[in-house]
Amino acid sequence: MIRINLLPVREIRAQFGRRQQLTIAGIAFGITGVLALGAHLIQWNQLSKLEKERGELQGEIKALNSKVKEVSDLRKQISDLRAKKKVIDELTTKKTGPVRVMESLSSATPARLWLTEFKETGGSLAMSGMAVDNQTIADFLKALANTSYFRNVELVETTQVEQEGVPLKKFSIKSTLLYQSPSSEKAEAAPAVKEEKKG
Repeated sequence: MIRINLLPVREIRAQFGRRQQLTIAGIAFGITGVLALGAHLIQWNQLSKLEKERGELQGEIKALNSKVKEVSDLRKQISDLRAKKKVIDELTTKKTGPVRVMESLSSATPARLWLTEFKETGGSLAMSGMAVDNQTIADFLKALANTSYFRNVELVETTQVEQEGVPLKKFSIKSTLLYQSPSSEKAEAAPAVKEEKKG
């Protein structure tokens, strides 16, 4: 019988198998490393792009904030200008209003009627005077009501008086006084001013 020692062949095969496994493990580890490196590079590239986009967006936000501030400043300037214009309009009304009211009152006063008192407080007007008869007072009330500066004209009272032997009618009138014609867009009641006219 022939005996063959196969032990070295088995060891060689086993050693070859271990080398093959180590080689496969090394290749797998290398592939895994390459994949991990590739994934890292891809993530780093995406992160760089995102950082760039973030910088651009921050720049745009800064520019928009600057424009918003400019718009806010312009709105404030417009508001200030409107407030100044309103003050100027009010001052103009106060300056020219009384003159127009007195002109209107003068043109509405009949020849046979005299005003003895004219008081205005906060847009409320009280007048008193003398007339030759009731018809003259009625004409005066109608003429006042037809002007642009007198509203809610109302006769408070009339009394019979005698002055230097002449019978006259003493009257009192109340009304709302406007220093600016209501036909204007900014019709406003007059501020508190107290005037007296005797005649």
